[in-house]
Amino acid sequence: MKKFSFWWLLLLLPFAAGLTVTLTNTFYEAEKAVFDALRVLAPSCDVPFRAITELGSAVGVIAVTAIIFIVSIFKKHFFDIGLPVAVTVIVSRIINITIKEIINRPRPDFKTLAASEASFPSGHSQNNMALYIAVLLVALLILKVPKYIRLSKIVFISLPIIIGITRIYFGVHYVTDVLAGWGLGAFVAITVHCVYFYFYNKRRKIKNAQA
Repeated sequence: MKKFSFWWLLLLLPFAAGLTVTLTNTFYEAEKAVFDALRVLAPSCDVPFRAITELGSAVGVIAVTAIIFIVSIFKKHFFDIGLPVAVTVIVSRIINITIKEIINRPRPDFKTLAASEASFPSGHSQNNMALYIAVLLVALLILKVPKYIRLSKIVFISLPIIIGITRIYFGVHYVTDVLAGWGLGAFVAITVHCVYFYFYNKRRKIKNAQA
């Protein structure tokens, strides 16, 4: 944990920057300009981006987590894959809801989709980043083949990034909402992973010593 503690704290910088922008109500024009730039892709990207944004919804996150949870039980990897991933998703969701209620940033006035809850930080961005980084971290504990490791990194990092971009594209989130969500989600995933496996490995050592 000591090796990475300083570096993963840097993941909170996008959240801090986004929070500052939210509280000071600045950079509206710049964030609107990013939305306008992405809307150049409309309407050709509406359908695929809608599918991607739905994948990142609460239902999508729950479904992916449930599949991983169930498969891990059958594959006898419940404690080293299914449980830590599920715990990460739950913790991320609780943190996201709490911050949304406290900050209560209104949704952008240029949104093209209906969206509930407050805007900051983006739940899609945070919860999916937390989920897929959690999956990546447990995958790295198991995978040994370099090409599979590289593929896992590309897939599990790209997915939440693309999902976050679709939220900006549809105007349901400001850029700072998404950046804050990505940073906070990754921070939550790494923190939960380190804490969980610290106690998990400690428990295994005690159990092996008693055997």
